[in-house]
Amino acid sequence: MANPTPHTNDRSGGGAGPGSHFPAIPPELSGGWLRVLRLFGPGAVIASVTVGTGETIFSPRLGAIFGYSMLWIILAAVICKGVLVYTGGRHLVLTGEHPMQAWARLPGPRAWLPTLIGGVAMISFPLWVAALTDAVSSLCVWMTGWGQDTAWGRPAWSTVIILAAMLLSVVQTYHVIERVSTGFLFLKILFIFAAIVVVRPDWLAALAGLVTPQFPAYEPWVAARYPDIAREAAFFHAAVFLGVIGGGVQDYLGYVGMMREKRWGRSGVDGADASLPPSDAASVTLGLRWTRAPLFDVVFSFASVLVLTGCFMILGAAVLHPQMTVPTDRDLYSQQSQFLGLVHPSLVSVYKAGIFFAMFGAIYGTFEIYARTAFESLQAVVPRRTWVYPRVRLWIALYSGLGALILLWTGLKTVMIVKVTSPFSGVLGCGLWCLAMLWVDRAQMPDAYRMRPRLFALTLAAGLAMATIGAYTTWRNWF
Repeated sequence: MANPTPHTNDRSGGGAGPGSHFPAIPPELSGGWLRVLRLFGPGAVIASVTVGTGETIFSPRLGAIFGYSMLWIILAAVICKGVLVYTGGRHLVLTGEHPMQAWARLPGPRAWLPTLIGGVAMISFPLWVAALTDAVSSLCVWMTGWGQDTAWGRPAWSTVIILAAMLLSVVQTYHVIERVSTGFLFLKILFIFAAIVVVRPDWLAALAGLVTPQFPAYEPWVAARYPDIAREAAFFHAAVFLGVIGGGVQDYLGYVGMMREKRWGRSGVDGADASLPPSDAASVTLGLRWTRAPLFDVVFSFASVLVLTGCFMILGAAVLHPQMTVPTDRDLYSQQSQFLGLVHPSLVSVYKAGIFFAMFGAIYGTFEIYARTAFESLQAVVPRRTWVYPRVRLWIALYSGLGALILLWTGLKTVMIVKVTSPFSGVLGCGLWCLAMLWVDRAQMPDAYRMRPRLFALTLAAGLAMATIGAYTTWRNWF
């Protein structure tokens, strides 16, 4: 892909060169929801990848600690992060450039924001791969007994898992990864629905927790059994959880980049032809209709995250909270096996298999997403160099996978890693994204293509909330 040329601030819409006009609307965007489902692609990859540690570990963990009262955090995270991704996808569809390239024109030192966000995202790659892999290796030790009660058991499993995922991700194309991720996502939803039907939770309490924001006090048993958990304020646990739900900027930069594969609107325009969209009435109507494609993809993706994350927290509240047990780094998954084991002990094997494929699918897709994130970051920060995606993907796979192995062999564990990385990459970085998109919308986009007041207000609220929470939690972590 060639390097995009800088946009001008001309709002007349004139001078539309090659590739400036939008392609025709496909039948999927003109039909009902069932036809629109055919557009679902990048969102399936991101939903499959991000439904990992946050959903299978931290979600039931919070449900075990606080019961149903923290469900509202999931809804808030899905809305804020869904708005975030849609603004990025909308910009790509309308202009043909990734948001990172637009952020490179922010006032101040050249490309300071892409350098900051892209740099932090790339630093976090091995950390997040390590967190996901440690969770899967813990599951493998529990399933097989091999390596149990040893210092080398989980790192040894991690080595096998990472090498297998690296190999598969490097040799596969995006379209294969998209189809596999869609399959994994379907299996995850089927699995969690089966567990919910079996457990029969208190739906009224769940509804109250979903719509009533609160930070409840710890029950006495939490301090007695888990003093390390009780030392942290409920707000801190909520902020960390907010960061892991649905992923962070390291995922979303790649998510928007993957939309190029779908060639929605001007997202398939070669970088050399990227320019502001024309402002004549016909082009504006066509361009705004194209924004429905990323909207539907984001809605389906984050609806999946909402369902899966919410169900896992509900299961933690319904099963683990009454038993006063919380998943910890030492025991990440065995407590959750009760979700199906309550029906029949043999179904514990079904739970093990379901979680294994869900988590391995997350690791498998992570390498593709991180490669896209790195590619878009490098194009924005170093635009004079021609970046070849397959080469970038190979180097990012090696860096992320081998870096994760080094971290895991030093003894780092899932909960520890997520507490350190989540506040910035999953919260503060997301807030900066939203605020930067507001500046791009007002400073660079023609009037006819600017965000409507409702979207602008949602983006502003999401940006301020996540930036504030992320800055506070990051400060608490490091200082």
